[in-house]
Amino acid sequence: MDRHISQSKPKRDLFNERGEQTVTKHNILANYLEPWAKIMAKQSWVKKAYYVDAFAGAGEYESGEEGSPLIATKILANHQKHAFQFSCICIEKNRQRYEKLVASLQNYKDIIQVDPHRGEFLDVIDDVLRKIGKSPAFFFIDPEGFSGMDFDKVELILKQDHKEILVNFQYNAIQRWTGTANNLNSRDETKRAQALQLSQTFTKLFGTSKWIDFAHKPTSSEKKELELINLYANQIRANNSFVWPFKNRFPTRNMTYYYLVYATKNLTAFKIMKDVMFREKSRENFQMNLLEELDFDAFKNDLCKRYCGKESVEYNEILSYVLQHTQYTDTDLRKALDAINTQKKSNPIEKNNPFYDFSSIQCCENKSSNFLIRDSTNVQLLETERLREIKPDSPVIVTPRKNGITVHKHVLLNGAEKLLVQQVGDGSIIKRFDKTPLPNKQTDIICPHFLELKWAYGCPFDCAWCYLKGTFRFRPEKTKPVIKDFEKIALHTRRFLGEVTTPEILNTGEIADSLMWEGASEPFSKFIIPIFEEQNRHKVLFLTKSDNVRNLLEIHPHNQVIISFSLNADEVAKRWENRAPSVSRRLEAAQKLSEAGYEVRIRIDPMVPVSNWERHYTELVEQIFARFSPARITLGSLRGLQSTINGCTDKSWQEYLTEKSNWGKKVEFTARYVMYNTIINQLKQEFHYEEVALCKETTGMWAKLGMDYKRIKCNCVW
Repeated sequence: MDRHISQSKPKRDLFNERGEQTVTKHNILANYLEPWAKIMAKQSWVKKAYYVDAFAGAGEYESGEEGSPLIATKILANHQKHAFQFSCICIEKNRQRYEKLVASLQNYKDIIQVDPHRGEFLDVIDDVLRKIGKSPAFFFIDPEGFSGMDFDKVELILKQDHKEILVNFQYNAIQRWTGTANNLNSRDETKRAQALQLSQTFTKLFGTSKWIDFAHKPTSSEKKELELINLYANQIRANNSFVWPFKNRFPTRNMTYYYLVYATKNLTAFKIMKDVMFREKSRENFQMNLLEELDFDAFKNDLCKRYCGKESVEYNEILSYVLQHTQYTDTDLRKALDAINTQKKSNPIEKNNPFYDFSSIQCCENKSSNFLIRDSTNVQLLETERLREIKPDSPVIVTPRKNGITVHKHVLLNGAEKLLVQQVGDGSIIKRFDKTPLPNKQTDIICPHFLELKWAYGCPFDCAWCYLKGTFRFRPEKTKPVIKDFEKIALHTRRFLGEVTTPEILNTGEIADSLMWEGASEPFSKFIIPIFEEQNRHKVLFLTKSDNVRNLLEIHPHNQVIISFSLNADEVAKRWENRAPSVSRRLEAAQKLSEAGYEVRIRIDPMVPVSNWERHYTELVEQIFARFSPARITLGSLRGLQSTINGCTDKSWQEYLTEKSNWGKKVEFTARYVMYNTIINQLKQEFHYEEVALCKETTGMWAKLGMDYKRIKCNCVW
């Protein structure tokens, strides 16, 4: 049926009085928007967030109750901040309802941004999405029937980052009209035309004609319902989203009224919404899965059998399964894990510990089974500047997998395509750094996508501008070092080294100083280097400001190792890197390793245009070459992501940041160019040295310096 034709002639306006089924729907909306608004308002990277009411109606009912636009506007207005703004976009096509909507929102326009649109959702959504851009947005799609919500527009929303939807899937209306859609072969021309129109509407609604297979074949009403709602949910799920359809029955009849279909790419948001549904007082009108009863013992048994024999299973991996495929919540899962743990008193389950060990579990019926925590003292969940986003389970995972190794087809900086490892296992140890998109304009940042070996996180040196201050600003310990489980590191590393044939460098210093654990009884260097020396294809990269190289000097052989020292001009280091060893001590350590046969690289980063910078940095280069000739030198200038700037206490360095890029703020272009050009010319003229690259620099800078970023040989790659 065409979107301009209603499914039936209403006996009365739906906005005369709010029905019982609508109360439930509005409760769920309100109880989710409250935590959503709190979270959005606390995210430093979010400056604005949007609520979009796709079928807003009149704003309030004739009987006085508030509709969804007013419910949302009042909640979001309570969480406005000075540097943060919510915007409520309300779409309504009916002229009379639109005029009432505008009037009902009038009292809030001075408190919160309200943006009413008169028109069809399908006609205005493209403009709305352009206006929202990359900002987070929650879409409430609540039509009277089932037309006007074509799947291609729903899909368009979900393909963008930080967007989530709550759709009222009007199953009762759909199942009534599928019978009419069967009249395609009717001899009655009017019925045929109506059936054709309905079929086209259903195909647009589902985004596929497969609905015909389920709607037209003889089957039980329950099975037909399950097949149709699963078809719609799976269509959404194919967009890499977590999806759950919440069923609502008629208050007085054992029949399905509608489904609220929620979708998001964010596991935290998904967990919150499912909790909201289970707390809803009228949840007796909802069933999480058709024809299935709750059985807590069966739930525990299923967990044991599913993860039997696995070590260090990430909690979020288990949670993802539970939320998507069972009737249970995060609270239920934690209770189940407590119940499984037969050594609960001596080995309690910690709320923030993300790893669990199922290796000793056979099944729940085995009374001697133990549920153990992996590395409960050291491993903690990381809170990043965004809500943690975890991709859903299969069937939406489409990348090839081999022995726990995920492979993606990557487009390289030179335009070539190559099949490369994306991560090993859950990605907690080995994962590709791919946060910089391929460049397409002069201000885009160049950074090849290298592999991280995430053995730890944190750093003891507390440099003023360290981006870890932003990354870990939500941790109580901030950048205090935390070491991961060596057994898991060895397991994932050996799996990678044994299976991957394309040579790679694995960087151990992206979120930690690579030598910060050298004073321990089991130093990381003596643990990891022998593992790499078992083969001759891949190398491990250490990046450090430390001068503690005693263990490295004792390790033989070390053919598969690269050591990279981060250096700065002495004047700059004394001012902003004062907890790190002096530059001269770092240089002495680098010289010792070079003389011992290690490949030693140097990063002069971040260069800062302080007073007399030219003298300070040219003297640094002279000090380096007075001791040894580095295998490679990478230059970088001062930069700061907004999260880094927010997380730092010493902000004096920020006065040098005047230019924006897609990797935070930078030193002004000309000042950067002069610094780079001065050092590059010095290296060429005085030392005949040309193994130089740039770190996190723009395509415009590479071009200005006459350097080809497509042939990049910087610190973290071959």
